[in-house]
Amino acid sequence: MHIITGLLLSKLFAGSGKQGKFRGFRGIVEIRHAIPGRIRFYIPALKMDMEKGKLLEQQLLKADAIDQVKVNPLLGTVLIKYKSDKIDEMTLTGVLAKLLGLEKELDKTPRSILGQEVSKVLKSANSSVYEQTDGLLDLNTAITLSFLSLGIWSILTKPYILPAGISLVYWAYNNSIKELN
Repeated sequence: MHIITGLLLSKLFAGSGKQGKFRGFRGIVEIRHAIPGRIRFYIPALKMDMEKGKLLEQQLLKADAIDQVKVNPLLGTVLIKYKSDKIDEMTLTGVLAKLLGLEKELDKTPRSILGQEVSKVLKSANSSVYEQTDGLLDLNTAITLSFLSLGIWSILTKPYILPAGISLVYWAYNNSIKELN
């Protein structure tokens, strides 16, 4: 069901021109080249897996709309010649994902490259703080304590600006509760 929803949303939000054209799911089932009746997919899960490739080929050829299937396990690509009046690129993408059991991969929230790098930097900083304090603090605890102390200081020194101090104490509280769960 998730595959169908994703495909429908892709179709809905696709604009005109090359930029808006449906290109599959990055890193899972990607459309590398497509013309009506012929499409090439890149599927990393097929790399070096001849068994999976042969099984996929056999299953796809059972469909009336598909004329020819060539799987290249060395590159992880699938070339499909099909009847474009009976099936479209989006449906083929969904069929491949379903046949290869890649639904869970599609359900994962994609992370940007920049987001992954920021996460690595934060993990490194967390390890650094933990090591430097001999396990007394980690980065999350240090941030929580900073919010808490700054919030209390703000409440005590500037009571007329209550939301700022209270917000910081609330953030510290939420951060510490998240640690317990």
